[in-house]
Amino acid sequence: MRLFAPSDDPQAQHSDPEFTTVFEGTLLLSDGRIAVGDVEQQTRFVHRVGDRGQFNVRVAVNSPGPGTSAIDIAGSSK
Repeated sequence: MRLFAPSDDPQAQHSDPEFTTVFEGTLLLSDGRIAVGDVEQQTRFVHRVGDRGQFNVRVAVNSPGPGTSAIDIAGSSK
């Protein structure tokens, strides 16, 4: 899983445009952390992205469904 913040820097890494968007919208993060886990509850990733509040978020995967092996999350505070 990779997290990205918007950047105008052409040298900055960006999420993969070939990935399929599975969610794009606003999330309210009550403690400023985003958490991602798998359906079998084997793995969980938590990362603080800022202060609490609303964030515009795009979640994209390399292959939707059981074959997903990579996730890109891009977001910015609202």
